[in-house]
Amino acid sequence: MYAGRIVEAGPVDAVLDAPHHPYTRGLIDSVPAMNPRGRPLAQIPGNAPSPGDLPPGCVFRTRCTRAIERCGELPPLEAPADARAGSRAARCWNPVPLPAAGTR
Repeated sequence: MYAGRIVEAGPVDAVLDAPHHPYTRGLIDSVPAMNPRGRPLAQIPGNAPSPGDLPPGCVFRTRCTRAIERCGELPPLEAPADARAGSRAARCWNPVPLPAAGTR
């Protein structure tokens, strides 16, 4: 969840192994145990919006490195085009692509 909205859903292992939403990817990249020793932790730029003043469209777009013009519209929570079998869903117009099969 981000700013009170579900941005990604699915089986825990699937989401953690290959997140589709840029916010989920940013959270995982900022976990010390998930990063090689000596590599600086990634940071999500900017600040979370005030709950009483959410931007229109995708609420993460002002902090997102993958934001596109269409992010001004609220994306539906749906299975990304390249989702593998399972109950995956992300609320994103420009989701993080999954790695090629066998490369994880």
